[in-house]
Amino acid sequence: MNDGFFDFKRVRRRLRSPLMTGAGTVDSVDRIILRTQSSQGTGYGEIAPWPGFPTESTEQALEFLRSAQGNLPHLLAAIASSPVPAPCLSAALSSCSHWDAIASFGGAAPCAGLITLSLTESETKVSAGFRTLKIKISPETAEASVRQILTAFEGQLRLDANGSLDLQAARRWVEFARHEPRVEFVEQPLPVGHPGYASLGHDKVALDESFLTPGGVDWAGTIVVKPLLGGDWDELRAWRAGHPGKVVYSSCFETAIGRQGALWLAAQDPAAGVVGFDTLGRFEMDGRDRHEGGPTAKGLPGYDWEAFWHGLT
Repeated sequence: MNDGFFDFKRVRRRLRSPLMTGAGTVDSVDRIILRTQSSQGTGYGEIAPWPGFPTESTEQALEFLRSAQGNLPHLLAAIASSPVPAPCLSAALSSCSHWDAIASFGGAAPCAGLITLSLTESETKVSAGFRTLKIKISPETAEASVRQILTAFEGQLRLDANGSLDLQAARRWVEFARHEPRVEFVEQPLPVGHPGYASLGHDKVALDESFLTPGGVDWAGTIVVKPLLGGDWDELRAWRAGHPGKVVYSSCFETAIGRQGALWLAAQDPAAGVVGFDTLGRFEMDGRDRHEGGPTAKGLPGYDWEAFWHGLT
């Protein structure tokens, strides 16, 4: 995209119930929807920072956009020359550049169900057809509560700590996972950059917040990739081609535009398995979700994205 122009809209989404993360409680998120028009046609992308991840902030992304004054080559040059990384903005521009393929994408992938430590909620997800569940854990979480969930269904379980554990607790949970074959991994047990990762081993630990841009971490175990935080998608795919380890593609609570692009990107990885996109229905009725929820995450081919754009306020 070496020609053309762009415009954007900033939107706020409010969660129906606050979401606990390792970075604190989240009750709303800001999103920037980007539209480019160039010789390649019209493209759409989403800038979607998420708390706890070392990306640019929404305000920093807005600085890039405003300084370029709608000129697409100026925006690309500003990102390339800036000492401040802009992985969210780069991901959004990648979505714009691949939009023809993204818009027609109608593939599907099995999806993990996101639950709290609630037996009733896990039973509901299993009844809906989910075969992998993901639970948020914290320093206060008891092993007995997790065992109760394991007893209630026959599928795989993922434990996500969002970097909230100390080394002693992280070791305890990793050992728990090693003795429970159906616990797939413990996701981001320690904070970003914690030296204790070297002692945990790779077999039952997945990195999420510690993975930012392609090549940003040296890890032989599972890596969770949130496409909208992962930087340029062509670079991400090139990195993946040389990284034989397991990769799990995951949501950062994006709108339908970001979800369509993220699902397309995940489908480009022939080794991708169960994705983490059980995020629909968690926001107030703002009209910015369009995909079908459930145990299978599906693309939305043939949708009128121009109408979606004009409906954003």
